[in-house]
Amino acid sequence: MRYLVAIAAPMCALIAVTAARGDIPPPPGEQERYLLSVIEGANHPCGKVASYKDASGSDADALAKQGLDAFDVTCANGKSYLVGIARRRPGPPLLDPSGKPVPYPDPVVKEIAR
Repeated sequence: MRYLVAIAAPMCALIAVTAARGDIPPPPGEQERYLLSVIEGANHPCGKVASYKDASGSDADALAKQGLDAFDVTCANGKSYLVGIARRRPGPPLLDPSGKPVPYPDPVVKEIAR
């Protein structure tokens, strides 16, 4: 009986640690830096991301149909953008019928008039 407990306890701990890794949030500022790189990579001026939030509306719904997460991003220079980035997929990449990895959709950046 002792051997069963000695084996079961480390196995339960290993499973708990593995499951908890998926719940760890990114470090502070990482999402802002990523959104900034996407915006400036699309040749839009930003400088620094002041704030961002989940986008809503018809444009956000259209991006969701393309497999993108939509964010309303406000930059420190006062400009606002609708940014669509690929959803994070846990695990190995999805494969097409021929066995090749399905590429992530390209990000989309659209300036929002305020």
